[in-house]
Amino acid sequence: MAEQAKDNKVLFKWIWIAVAIVLILIGQVGPLWAPDLSREGQSAIMVLVAAVVMWATEALPLPITSLVMVAACGALGIASYNAIWAATFTGALWMFVGIFGFTTFLAQSTFPQRLIAKMVALVKGDVNKVILGFMIICCVISVVMSNIALTAIMMGFAETLLRAAGAEPGKSNLGRCLALAIPFAVMFGGCLLPSGTPINVVVLGLAESACGVTISFAGWFAFMVVPVVLSLIASWIILVKIYKPEPLSKETVERFLGEVSALPPMDFKEKFNIGVLLLALVCWIASSWVPVLNTTLVALVALGLLFLPGTSMITMRQYRSDSPWDILLMMASINGIVAAMSAAGSVAWMVNLLLGVTNGMSFFMLFMVISVVLAIVHNFFPSGPGLAALVTAPVLGLVGAVTGNYTATILMIALWCALCFLVPLDSVLLVSYAGGYYKFNEMWKGGLPITVATMVFFSAFLLIVCPLVGAA
Repeated sequence: MAEQAKDNKVLFKWIWIAVAIVLILIGQVGPLWAPDLSREGQSAIMVLVAAVVMWATEALPLPITSLVMVAACGALGIASYNAIWAATFTGALWMFVGIFGFTTFLAQSTFPQRLIAKMVALVKGDVNKVILGFMIICCVISVVMSNIALTAIMMGFAETLLRAAGAEPGKSNLGRCLALAIPFAVMFGGCLLPSGTPINVVVLGLAESACGVTISFAGWFAFMVVPVVLSLIASWIILVKIYKPEPLSKETVERFLGEVSALPPMDFKEKFNIGVLLLALVCWIASSWVPVLNTTLVALVALGLLFLPGTSMITMRQYRSDSPWDILLMMASINGIVAAMSAAGSVAWMVNLLLGVTNGMSFFMLFMVISVVLAIVHNFFPSGPGLAALVTAPVLGLVGAVTGNYTATILMIALWCALCFLVPLDSVLLVSYAGGYYKFNEMWKGGLPITVATMVFFSAFLLIVCPLVGAA
């Protein structure tokens, strides 16, 4: 029986591999869909579709699928190999190399246990309140800190509690819920201020060039804070209702708190390494105003400090074995695929096709259609800044044609270029996905209702409040 099940699983994977090959062949030799779409552009789209099929079915390990697909972009002539390879390892990925050291240290340190213990004691072990506590902390800190770095650090904290609760990756609902709650809350926090994420800066700069409209820090916060808070609370309720995290038993809480209270005082090494992480945090916060404090530079310098002789708590062996290098490869490959699509013109064609159907619509309908399109597209186009760069000017042009509200539209574009809740392809989501607590095809169950709730809150608030206060 077990052997039969194994054979069926192998057959299932081969079927989806064959489907992916057929999809790529359709893009390469099938009839062109439109006169303004090149053969290379069509092939790029079908490579992406094939990659999504393979990711969703896990016919091959996710990073292997990514590497094969990015190589296919070069082999099919979609873009030059040099252009593809140049786009793979971005500054964000090099920052990950540094962050891996942080998570390795946190796995050896007692600091996360002590911090989580204070939260668990404060909420008396109520698992739903523990999850809400994580979300609030993530959202607040994300306003002034790199989303990727914060997600990595908070996942390190969460894993301390999950280990104490015996939560197995892939099996625990508590692990599944926390691994989604953390990046979701981090992304919401990044929407609160223009400096919350580079995406906001990209959209503001393009908007000022396209229509001469800008939004102040205070104005941005005033428009975003209410719908962010409402969406955060709705997300928390949806996640705990859908994934139903197993409760933290009284015995587990008492054992966890007892174990933490019995820990010896932190020694100099641990305090020094915590100081390095706190210094990195301060520099990341300051980088919003001090450009020389590049977030990647800070991460890599901090990594070096974590290995200083006589003060290090981690070894190179631990760093190599505990770091999710496969996810790094997946992220690099996705960057290459996106670069190939952009070079072939397929991304611009897709955006123009999707937005072309909005001609003649009222501003309300245009706003809602664009919201839905961006909320979907961003999930499969993981470069938020790249998506923002592609759609901001054309969307604002359409809004100007129907005399719509620029401010509401600018905020909406920034929002949906920053948020994605359906599949874990965005860099922020990949950080938590690396822990293995949820599968690729499990995220949409909670992500879809969260997307709908977020769209309702933000659309209602922006469409009503922006005109009401006289925002252009």
